[in-house]
Amino acid sequence: MKNLVKASLVAAMLAAPLMADESFGGIGITIYQVKDGVHVAEVIPGTPAAETKLQAGDVITAVDGVALAGHDIDFSKDQLRGQVNKPLEITYISEGETYTATLRRAQITVKDLNNKDVSAWYGDKAELNAQELETFASAKVNDKQLVAVLNRGSLVKEDARVATADFNGIYVEKAEQFGPKVQTNNVVRNNDIALRGFTRKAVSYSVKTPGKTVVTIMNADGEQVARLVNDGALAGINTVAWDASNIPSGRYMVSIDHNGSVSGKFAILK
Repeated sequence: MKNLVKASLVAAMLAAPLMADESFGGIGITIYQVKDGVHVAEVIPGTPAAETKLQAGDVITAVDGVALAGHDIDFSKDQLRGQVNKPLEITYISEGETYTATLRRAQITVKDLNNKDVSAWYGDKAELNAQELETFASAKVNDKQLVAVLNRGSLVKEDARVATADFNGIYVEKAEQFGPKVQTNNVVRNNDIALRGFTRKAVSYSVKTPGKTVVTIMNADGEQVARLVNDGALAGINTVAWDASNIPSGRYMVSIDHNGSVSGKFAILK
């Protein structure tokens, strides 16, 4: 595991008390509530959030189109947490610009690393380094991937030496247990790629440059229902045909990949 970082957890994971053996569907950030939404305190490595360009200091203003301004931290936490592997769209402000990112929640598990077990593993050592903590935590839970170790509520950075007390491990389900992920590594501004129309016969979108576009449509459970390829998209508005006559009405995620940059938006199929 690389880049173990240290950050002050604001009332712990997603601003809720970090409990031993807590498990939930989340994206892997620590936050606190501000006027316009939630401030990202840290992005935890190895989690869905770390696959986007979201970074500490950004402010998430909406989740799936639901504004977070004017609400408390519990409301924001409930919007960010949810069904594992289900896509969600976040809108956030970074360095004065507004962006969107589409990602899937992962199963995030927090395990109490019992002090007696740590002592039995390493003897009477007064302090442990990050590598020793990682080795112990990885062996403790072998069906999940360790992404971070906490000591007294803070993430442990790689060169730290910490007293052997109050440890927690943060784990995610191993990658092979998930279905296909929504691509999120190239987050773009809203006006670079935009969904313009979504009907049972066609999907329309606009892009700023010509190139190849792949439109992926997923249902509320994160299952792909269509993949539409346009090898010759032009700058401006483009339309690709599809047949949705046998697809149920409801809310769908439309992910648009244009020349390797991705934007996603929820849309209603009537």
